[in-house]
Amino acid sequence: MGRRLSDRWLLGSPFSLEEDARGTEVRELSEPFPVHAWFQLPDRLIRRSDAQAYRLTRDAVWVEAGRGETKLAAWVWRSSVKHRRQTGATPV
Repeated sequence: MGRRLSDRWLLGSPFSLEEDARGTEVRELSEPFPVHAWFQLPDRLIRRSDAQAYRLTRDAVWVEAGRGETKLAAWVWRSSVKHRRQTGATPV
């Protein structure tokens, strides 16, 4: 479960895929791509609509959401990431 820090909850660290699961051929995106992403925390799943994709492999995506102490960052399965509409962007 998360812990409380002053007036907000800290969620804890999300689980991130190991290299064997995500693959070794990592492609860096030229610029972050806006996505909706599911993060698995020790006690729950959470969907973030403010996530950005930075890297990807055939099966996984490195995503980050939030900032500061509430930032979540992890390798997640590619199927747990969906594009957010943006004009002129190439989908992940």
